[in-house]
Amino acid sequence: MCWPTRLMQECNIGLFPVELHAREGQVTHVVMTQPKPLFLGSLDEPEDLFDIAKALGLSIHQIADTKKPVMVVSTGLPVVIVPVRTLTAVRSIVPDAAAIVEVCERVGTNGIMVFTTMTVEDHSTVHTRMFAPAIGILEDPATGSASGAMGAYLVHNGLVEVGPMTELIVEQGYEIGRPARILVQIESDDDAIQEVKVGGQCVMVVEGKLKF
Repeated sequence: MCWPTRLMQECNIGLFPVELHAREGQVTHVVMTQPKPLFLGSLDEPEDLFDIAKALGLSIHQIADTKKPVMVVSTGLPVVIVPVRTLTAVRSIVPDAAAIVEVCERVGTNGIMVFTTMTVEDHSTVHTRMFAPAIGILEDPATGSASGAMGAYLVHNGLVEVGPMTELIVEQGYEIGRPARILVQIESDDDAIQEVKVGGQCVMVVEGKLKF
């Protein structure tokens, strides 16, 4: 079986390149190139932090004590990126769907991605949870769009060692029994992010033929 190495995927916000990597005739992992990141503002006012913490069932100190910004970041779809102090705190989150929708509507996003640099897996960069009840997903096990924004946030704020090509592993979905590890590649030049790629391993679950 011969696989193309590059396809174009049409999404609601445009066309995006998708690279297929194969071994012995089978696709082993897929990587999508996302738009350049947009950093759409910080949400560090006490009332913002209070509303976000309440929506997640956390204390405001579990966010504020990280000394990292809460930001709206987009690599195609805007998401609120929220730092949390510890892995225990992230795992203790009990999301309030209505409160999350209210926060997201106010700041113009569909979801909130929470992260900590304390991880379950040794080789992961961050441990995350993604909540998007505004689009019918209380908690998502693996979110490519938000992971791209997450990687851009980490590079932009100097929270990882940055080189011409920075590779990160985002772990997600552990709390709902669907663990995922998402590869994020950030290409930088002259202190500016030039390209964001998101992907991961895959397995064949269904096969079919198209007739034109």
